[in-house]
Amino acid sequence: MRLSTAWLALALLVMAPIAPRAMAQEEPPAAQSGLTPPELVEYVEAEIPDVPWEGEPRAVLFVITIDAEGAVTDAVVVESAGEAFDEAAKEAVLRFRFVPAKMDGQPIPSRIQYRYVFEWVEPEPEAPAPATLRGRLVDGKGDVPLGGERVLVVAATGEVVETRTEADGSFVLEGLAPGAYQLRVDAADYELLAVDEELEAGEELEVTYRLRYVAEDLPEAEFSARAEVEAPPREITKRSVPKEVLTRIPGTRGDPLRAVEILPGVGRPSFGSGALIVRGAAPGDSQTFLEGIPVPLLYHFGGLTSFFQGRLLEEITFYPGNFSSTYGRKTGGILNVRVRDPRTDGWHGALETSAIDAWVLAEGPIGDKVSVALAARRSLIDLILPAVLSGTTLTVTAAPVYYDHQFILTYRPTERDRIRLMSYGASDAFAFIVGDDLAEDPNIRGAAELRQRFYFTTLSWDRRLNRDFQQSMVFAIGPNRPVFSFGPDLEFDARFLDIAFRSEWRGRISKRFETILGTDIRIIPYDISYSGPPVRQTEGAPPGNQGSASERVVREAGEGVFWEPGLYGELAGDFDPVRVVIGARFDYVSIPGKAVVDPRLNGFYQVNEKLRLKAGLGMYSQPPSVVETAPNIGNPDLDFIRSVHSSVGGDYQIDQGIQVGLEGFFKYLWNRPVSTVGGQPPFFVNEGVGRIYGLELSGKIDPKGRNYFGYLSYTLSRSERRDLPGQVYRLFDYDQTHIFTALFSYRFPRNWEIGGTLRLVSGNPMTPIIGSFYDAENDVYVPIGGLINSVRNPLFHRLDVRVEKQWSWDVFKLALFLDIQNAYYAKNQEGLLYRYDYAESVKLQGLPIIPAIGIRGEL
Repeated sequence: MRLSTAWLALALLVMAPIAPRAMAQEEPPAAQSGLTPPELVEYVEAEIPDVPWEGEPRAVLFVITIDAEGAVTDAVVVESAGEAFDEAAKEAVLRFRFVPAKMDGQPIPSRIQYRYVFEWVEPEPEAPAPATLRGRLVDGKGDVPLGGERVLVVAATGEVVETRTEADGSFVLEGLAPGAYQLRVDAADYELLAVDEELEAGEELEVTYRLRYVAEDLPEAEFSARAEVEAPPREITKRSVPKEVLTRIPGTRGDPLRAVEILPGVGRPSFGSGALIVRGAAPGDSQTFLEGIPVPLLYHFGGLTSFFQGRLLEEITFYPGNFSSTYGRKTGGILNVRVRDPRTDGWHGALETSAIDAWVLAEGPIGDKVSVALAARRSLIDLILPAVLSGTTLTVTAAPVYYDHQFILTYRPTERDRIRLMSYGASDAFAFIVGDDLAEDPNIRGAAELRQRFYFTTLSWDRRLNRDFQQSMVFAIGPNRPVFSFGPDLEFDARFLDIAFRSEWRGRISKRFETILGTDIRIIPYDISYSGPPVRQTEGAPPGNQGSASERVVREAGEGVFWEPGLYGELAGDFDPVRVVIGARFDYVSIPGKAVVDPRLNGFYQVNEKLRLKAGLGMYSQPPSVVETAPNIGNPDLDFIRSVHSSVGGDYQIDQGIQVGLEGFFKYLWNRPVSTVGGQPPFFVNEGVGRIYGLELSGKIDPKGRNYFGYLSYTLSRSERRDLPGQVYRLFDYDQTHIFTALFSYRFPRNWEIGGTLRLVSGNPMTPIIGSFYDAENDVYVPIGGLINSVRNPLFHRLDVRVEKQWSWDVFKLALFLDIQNAYYAKNQEGLLYRYDYAESVKLQGLPIIPAIGIRGEL
């Protein structure tokens, strides 16, 4: 809106002077005889009123009084345009300056009419914020960077932008107008790449383009429900949940690793555990890998934040079952996290702080071949948790504190090689006191402490041997120390030095066949001490069978070295439209000195461009835990836990960015370690079995160029165990019949975004306590349990909401966000806490409403 030049009505109301004036002695010149009206010489523009207004002009008619010096002394509204417009116009008119009216050449006061007009002018539209396209060209099979390649980006208008890739295959195109583009790459010995992209205003799109060698006709190598970062079967890899979406999921506070919670097959962990529960398996049956190296934990205390800076991640791959022979020693699921190289287009940084934690990140190049990134995070929840727990039977003595750090250095000596040095670690600590009113055993009231620290340094080398073969090697070493204590007589303290080495060679034998060969070795010196009641089976144990301080105290300590060498291989054959992958894996574990071979078979059938069917069958093995095989408290002769995974399903793409998937699965487990009857030596035996079966439905809506995205997942499953021969199957501790998750997020104009995630999950099973009796010898009450896992906690339900506003400038971005977990404060029951005599209990509630208000700045 702009104010037009006002126009002046010079109808003179008073022709005679208002006040006496002195007459000149001489006669004025004839040219100055008679009346001369006033003339406006200094115009003041009025401020536009802050009121709704659009379209028609607004005019205010004044009678204004002008003194003999040309100043306006009064302004009276004759015709109003509304109070706000009247006041604004009057303020401006009173500041006008005139050449005064004259009578016979002498200045005189006067009154005139003046009409002040506000004219509506359509505002000029704001220029849309430019977009940025960050890409990387790699060989489609080995992820080898393609440096020096020419990249053309053609706009819908016909304008062409050209650049070339750096040595690491990366390129950046900045200042692009929003709209449709076609990216073209015509690299020697590769098929022509022509991809359509839609860029939104202010968007930074990051894409990895995988070029196909002219002799190549091989789709994706593995079967799984890779539900988040699955590479499409052709030449371009674009995350189905891209990095910019992973950081926008409500309830995760922008943490990409928390995004796995929305995927089919992922169960809900109990309050504070942060465990990864996959398809009804125990948390210890699944494993998180970082660049192929196993890490001790995925989340910090409480499961609120993952252990690694999410903005340094390249992709997250989740396998709920039937995973490749590349992975072993687990019978549940696999989460593999890949780290990206630091940016080479200049130095960048980011800083974020919220009520939960604060972190900082910096990255950039050092010369032409080296780039580095550094990040660190520290929790702030220790400032608010004591207030949350006030009034409960838990007294916090050392509030939860966690740290993590990351350092990445990438060196590319040639276009064929990449060498990367990486250091990362995490530390968690928490201590509390259990009150006297509620404790299942009076002897274990008191202080409890949880600590976990690990630090790893890794060195990796990726080399492209020739056009068809490449190799990768990674070496990692670092300490890991978990500590747990409860009361005066229960303590576990372990010191591990984890040494890992993984090497892999993959390549094309011919146009139809591809092979993978690899080694996977772990060597772990350890020093473990345990003090407490005899170790027993905890899952599925009746009340009072987990051991308490009223029993004899076992003290055990030991040190040594255990090692786990592994070999694996795969052969993939393509017979369009069928693809078959045959694999096998060999694993040996020095404790208990056992070896195992697991064959695996996966198949695909591409019905048409939109529908793909898939099926898999394979064996998977897992060594028993360190405690279960420890001398004097466990059984050193325990064998591997064995399982068979089978699944069948299909994926259907309804339209661009809209797809659904359906998959059925069945797992059978045997050789599960279970406690002996009465806890007699050898304490554990391989006599437990289990079965897990279910159905998973997934849906995704993420159309290219749209300002919204949504995900839907539903899992219907049953997880059962049988501990000893002759017994009946019972529900597993982590059985969750129904798991439903729905997510939707919408980006409004002016960089506002609002989204929500709704989760409904069946409550975990639990064993009811139907009474107790008094043990006079030990002065404790012993609970009497009902049928194991015969009742459930109520249905879990929670809504998470995220609101974010962003501002962008040339070199700086600022974001303000509100991420609310449990937005309507659902009081979900996680279990029951009993009084010492088991006569009364109270509900143990999960997370309260947790609003995290934060601010983030990026360079």
